[in-house]
Amino acid sequence: MCVIVDANLAGLVFGSPPHPDFVPVLDWLQRRDGCLVVGGHLAAELSRLEKARRFVVQLQRAGIVRQVPAAEVAREEAEVARTGRCTSNDSHVVALARVSGARTLCTHDKALQRDFRNHQLVAEPRGAIYQRAAHAKLLRHTASCGLMRRR
Repeated sequence: MCVIVDANLAGLVFGSPPHPDFVPVLDWLQRRDGCLVVGGHLAAELSRLEKARRFVVQLQRAGIVRQVPAAEVAREEAEVARTGRCTSNDSHVVALARVSGARTLCTHDKALQRDFRNHQLVAEPRGAIYQRAAHAKLLRHTASCGLMRRR
């Protein structure tokens, strides 16, 4: 699966050195099997964080980032808001997952975790949360992200 990294973990994931729990994420991305998904408000949040911005640019140059246009994310975010089911203040992350097909999220935000796992918001397949190295099995592609057949 493509992975989304929430801004609340960007320092741990993209830090130098990265937190040990997120080394599998970076290994997966850097061996060119993985794909980081950014777009909309999340892209803006990550660009304001120096370490994250540098790392995302490095991954973009290597062709490992899928940049979803902000307009697509905004349209889907309006749809997510219309459902009234999103309880976190991160409807833009839920919208990014829905538009991109990414189903793995790195976050410590409990409300966002509930939203991301809510099959009425993120489905086919249901969203999964990566929080520690033991979750490395979540770092794979499925048909929803569209990269399974390309790799």
